[in-house]
Amino acid sequence: MPSKSGAGVCFSEEYARLRPSVATTRESAIVEGDDADGLPEQVLQGIWYDQLFSEKEHSTQEGHQLSILSPGWWNHQEGPDFRGAQIYFNGKLHSGDVEVHLDPADWKAHRHDIDERYDDVILHVVLEAHPGAVAITSKGRVIPTFVVGSRLTENIHTLSKRIQADELPYATGQSPGRCAELAAQGRQEILRNLLMLAGEWRILNKARSLRERMEQVGGDQAIYEAFVYACGFGHFKHHFKAIARHLPYERVQQLARQDPLLLETAFLQIAGLLPDSLPEGTTAVPHFARLRALRRDHLAGLRSLPLTWRRVGIRPANQPERRLAGAARFLTRTADIGLMQSIDRIWVEDCKPIDRRRHLETLFPSAMGFWAEHCTWTGKKMASPSMPIGEGRIRSIIGNVFVPAALALARRSRDRLKEERVYALFQSLPKEPDNHIVHVMLPRIFGSQLPIRLDFIIQQGLLQIHQDWCEANPSCHNCTMLRHLNAGEGNTATP
Repeated sequence: MPSKSGAGVCFSEEYARLRPSVATTRESAIVEGDDADGLPEQVLQGIWYDQLFSEKEHSTQEGHQLSILSPGWWNHQEGPDFRGAQIYFNGKLHSGDVEVHLDPADWKAHRHDIDERYDDVILHVVLEAHPGAVAITSKGRVIPTFVVGSRLTENIHTLSKRIQADELPYATGQSPGRCAELAAQGRQEILRNLLMLAGEWRILNKARSLRERMEQVGGDQAIYEAFVYACGFGHFKHHFKAIARHLPYERVQQLARQDPLLLETAFLQIAGLLPDSLPEGTTAVPHFARLRALRRDHLAGLRSLPLTWRRVGIRPANQPERRLAGAARFLTRTADIGLMQSIDRIWVEDCKPIDRRRHLETLFPSAMGFWAEHCTWTGKKMASPSMPIGEGRIRSIIGNVFVPAALALARRSRDRLKEERVYALFQSLPKEPDNHIVHVMLPRIFGSQLPIRLDFIIQQGLLQIHQDWCEANPSCHNCTMLRHLNAGEGNTATP
């Protein structure tokens, strides 16, 4: 693909021609008919992922003949343990999720039988059989059970000593896909070009979604919702979106113009994170007293949403109180002329992409005030001040919110010059913090020949390729992407 850094270049939709019409083989008609001796359940998950069984052909507890094409993607979020597994049941290939338990009774004990997120599970993997323990979905479908205890290549306690839970799933031999063969042949540029097209397509889709939302609720509200959602990151993004929809942007502007701290008070009150009092013995917190007074004087009727804040695995600096406070300060700084206009005016000036990115970065609050030095109301003071919305999250918000928003506005007004400027910034964005999918996809696509430069556009491409091809087909079974790459179609130029 020729260089696309010159003037007059806009986002390409070429990837739409290459993109597969994914037809997953979700299981729909398979017929019905955390501690064992001190072991953590993740050991059994690792055994499943690495397929440490003594045979290739197996049978389920119900008598189905079983052949495992791929164990699926290891899921470290909520829901089933593995996504997109590919398994032959009685000679027919099915794709779906897999749940792993040491004790078969845990399926019901963990309430998976009433949780719709587990309705796509096609196999229940357990260590030992348990009479009477049957895995059933919320729709009443019986899930086949695969007992692995008698099929292990070695004693499970011996295997557990070799399985390093903190290395999984990255330290396995299953990461590289067939695309990595091209990288090994020195054809990285073809892979990179396809990823760039996929990255552009991903941003185009985000822009389309934002534009649709703009038409429903207006530009400011749509961008505001997307911004607050992005401030929530993986753990709390849906909580943050609920807060944004509960407090409309028009009211956000009113509160922000009335008092610089009033919007923060409202966000924390809605989130249920502004208590009536701090625990007895806590050192006086003037900032808390100030917000509580603002709530009393101005927000007496503002109710809290029934949100549950699970803080396991959350870094101290990413606590929801800090993120909401940072979001409130950003929105307060842009309240005078409105969020959409504050961002849109940055595209008017003719400047270098790096200068435009710096203009966007200056909209975010600096490290000052209570939340620059604290992570919670009662925690210790931080060793050094830090911004409530960190640099990595700022890069993510610029790339995933402000770039699509500007592109949506440019296409709505058919402003090609603005789109060219949006594209130039997009192409120059540095990488955002890695997530689980990017971490897995890099070695899958490139093997040991990792790309010389990993930037935002390549990360977006990896996410899109995973969604379109790899998530539903982790074994690369009859993968059409390889055919496109071998034909050099990743080199297609932008029209």
